[in-house]
Amino acid sequence: MKLTKPLYAAIKNPLLPDTVHIDQPQLYFNNVIQTIFTVFFIVAVLYFIWHVIMAGYRLMDARGDTKKLEDSQTDLTNAFIGIAIIFSIFALLKFLGIIFGIEGLQELKIPWPDLL
Repeated sequence: MKLTKPLYAAIKNPLLPDTVHIDQPQLYFNNVIQTIFTVFFIVAVLYFIWHVIMAGYRLMDARGDTKKLEDSQTDLTNAFIGIAIIFSIFALLKFLGIIFGIEGLQELKIPWPDLL
């Protein structure tokens, strides 16, 4: 004889939809993966934009000083290498999801902003 009924706890996370509950672990895991990647991608793009702007400012401020010019060009190169690495990580995760059948990685999307 059972004295208790099973309870399903609702997991509340402001970044995830309200329809995700603990009784759907696969859907929850997929949403967590997408949310983590979205946050990581947004931070990486903002970091890239910041470095491009600052390197451009340092290029204008160099006033012919070769050391400052080289430093700002290095920063600019590193910013573009970093954003290329971010897109490579996305492609690798998507590829691993397809190869190993991990649904959360197969459905991974890049969060593009839309104006509508």
